[in-house]
Amino acid sequence: MDFRKAILKVREANKILIVSHYDCDGLCSAKILKTTLKKEGKETKIKIVKEISKDIIREIEDEFEKENFDLIIFSDLGSPYLSLLPEDKDIIILDHHVPENIKVPKNIILINPYLENKELCGAGICYLFASKINQNPELIDYAIVGAIGDNQAEIGENKKIVSEAEKIKRLKIEKGLKIFGHVNRPLHESLKNANFFPLNTYSEVVQFLSDINLNQNGKIKSYYDLSKEEKEKLLLEIIKERIRNNLEEPANIFSDVYILTKQPRELMDALEFSTILNAFGRLERYDEAFELMDGKLEKLEEIMLEYRKKLATYLSFVAENMNSFPQTENILFINAKEKIDENMIGTVTSIVINSLTNKKIVLGFAYSGDMVKISARSKIERVDLNEIVSKICEKLGGTGGGHKEAAGGKIEKGKEEEFIEEFKKIVEK
Repeated sequence: MDFRKAILKVREANKILIVSHYDCDGLCSAKILKTTLKKEGKETKIKIVKEISKDIIREIEDEFEKENFDLIIFSDLGSPYLSLLPEDKDIIILDHHVPENIKVPKNIILINPYLENKELCGAGICYLFASKINQNPELIDYAIVGAIGDNQAEIGENKKIVSEAEKIKRLKIEKGLKIFGHVNRPLHESLKNANFFPLNTYSEVVQFLSDINLNQNGKIKSYYDLSKEEKEKLLLEIIKERIRNNLEEPANIFSDVYILTKQPRELMDALEFSTILNAFGRLERYDEAFELMDGKLEKLEEIMLEYRKKLATYLSFVAENMNSFPQTENILFINAKEKIDENMIGTVTSIVINSLTNKKIVLGFAYSGDMVKISARSKIERVDLNEIVSKICEKLGGTGGGHKEAAGGKIEKGKEEEFIEEFKKIVEK
């Protein structure tokens, strides 16, 4: 990727508006850019948005004029909406989403790995861009967290950034169990929610750990705090437990654990860090997210408690109404209407396809003002959700886009059934 024109444009600007997406990758992208530009003496302001729309563009234009900005940088968004962007302002786009199929306007510098048949998350692009401007090796942490938040750490150009982070000793990759919360969750909580572990109540899991002497005086360590011998014992006993429950010896119970060596313990596990940032974003606690990345952890527990409560409520709603949602043999349509917050429908959809259903494709629908927000996830290789969702949304007068396995869009209220029928036709074909 050629950053030269974009770097020159940054050098010429004094006051820069950074517009970034509200998910983990977008928040990490904005953090990288702000830190880098501040070191260059640039005045910056961050505007976090959920999407690009005509209304959002009007807000950006008003802000640009009112506060006399010289330049707009869109990070982790912008490519699919080139025709909506202002034509009379200098714009840089650092994004990895599929670009709109039009000639790039002259006022826009578009930097996107997709154009070179490469895969790299938004924060990764921003990190490479930033490293050409000045040196902030600590920012590689956010490129890693952004990649993990977008499930891209082991894909394409992201792997080079992972290798660089290991080389400069800001990242350590360890083999561990495929559980969530390696560093900061007690082991019984992590095991209770692990797909491969046959025991799924707290009492059963705690008793299991007691039986193998990993529950000492009521205190249960996190997986990270276990000794090598304790980890080996745990693995052996998990395999025995699976055999007792007529399950085959597990081949896929392991995963790589990405440990950020210079972060505080609460943020060391890059997967946990990405989940935390996604939670802050979904709750629209953007200022607190940037404070967190600056090392201020005071609000962490309070905000995560709020997030978990909301998420539990939404997942209970889905579980209770699973049979009433439209579905086919392979597809589930969670038509939540006003029952799930639009900011959370993507998270709910992801959890459902991974944990609550055997369906290969799951779509969530949630009210968003006069519109309906759609979030789609797929486990079928030959299904391109970006193409399908974009096509149907456009046909229904809305907008859509994303990636092959995860996409989203917006349509007018009342058109949900029409969308569902169109989607079923295309996928079945």
